[in-house]
Amino acid sequence: MQKTVLFFIFLLIGSTIVYSQTNKKLIVLVTRANWCPTCRANDGKIKNELIPLYVSSENVNVVINDVTNKRSKARSRSELMSAGVYEISLKEYSTGAIALIDPRSGLILNRLSVSNSFETMKKVISETASKLSN
Repeated sequence: MQKTVLFFIFLLIGSTIVYSQTNKKLIVLVTRANWCPTCRANDGKIKNELIPLYVSSENVNVVINDVTNKRSKARSRSELMSAGVYEISLKEYSTGAIALIDPRSGLILNRLSVSNSFETMKKVISETASKLSN
């Protein structure tokens, strides 16, 4: 009986640790399209500043949802699924939008536009990520 109880305690603790390690990142979901003028105007900022800043982050995961056409949507799908935000991405209709998502609850915690300044993006992402880790 005691061994069974200990086994379940270790199982519970182990699964909690694995869950918290795999779900600790804030998801920054960028919905874009080639036909969107705002997206095109701000693509450099997203590709050259935002993504490189968080590529090796332990707290933030940037995911691109390219809705240009069926082919780009299919290419985006695997990354969206691995980040756990595919279902959420299906409800994101606005291009040029950034949704900050809690991967544990699936809730959108904040929204930005790709036209916001890079400094504003960094500040809001940092504040949201720190709230999520507390």
